[in-house]
Amino acid sequence: MRGSMRIGSFLILIVLFCACTSGCKTVRYMEDISQVSYTEESGTILPELQLYEQIVITRIKVTLTRNGKTADTEVNEGTWEFAVDEQKVTAFFEQLEAIDCSSIEKVEPDQPTVGGGTETYSIVYAGDEKFSLRYGQGTTYTNGMLIVEPIDAFIESLSLPADAAIQYKSSISPVPALTAAAVELAETDSR
Repeated sequence: MRGSMRIGSFLILIVLFCACTSGCKTVRYMEDISQVSYTEESGTILPELQLYEQIVITRIKVTLTRNGKTADTEVNEGTWEFAVDEQKVTAFFEQLEAIDCSSIEKVEPDQPTVGGGTETYSIVYAGDEKFSLRYGQGTTYTNGMLIVEPIDAFIESLSLPADAAIQYKSSISPVPALTAAAVELAETDSR
């Protein structure tokens, strides 16, 4: 009898240990962000201006991917990868990890809008758990700005590669060459 009580007590301790351990992991994965992404898809605009753009932020780099929707697209297409300050990303991820996502609720419109574009903000946690906000067709979120504002601010702070900064080709214009007269005028003005 005494031996079976010891075994029973031992089993209870194992169950408690396992419950605590798995419970801690469940809480932990929501704290460890592995990547954040922002995706934009254009709505009903001219076909050559329609685009898909995604910015993926990890702890070591940012990847920007942009595609047009037609063969004659005016979209500045490509994929660009660039380094990012790891301390800046760590602070950004920690800011997002502190947000209680359970306070964010989707609000569907009474009458969905037609033709608008969509914007999606996604956070991927360790264990591949994902939390996303998809804005489009009149959908909003209560407390959604808790996620949207820090992501928008971080993206706005990025220094995109020069060839990726402009979304559309027609907006890309080479810097006009200075003529000899313009150079002379600039030198005269600086004196």
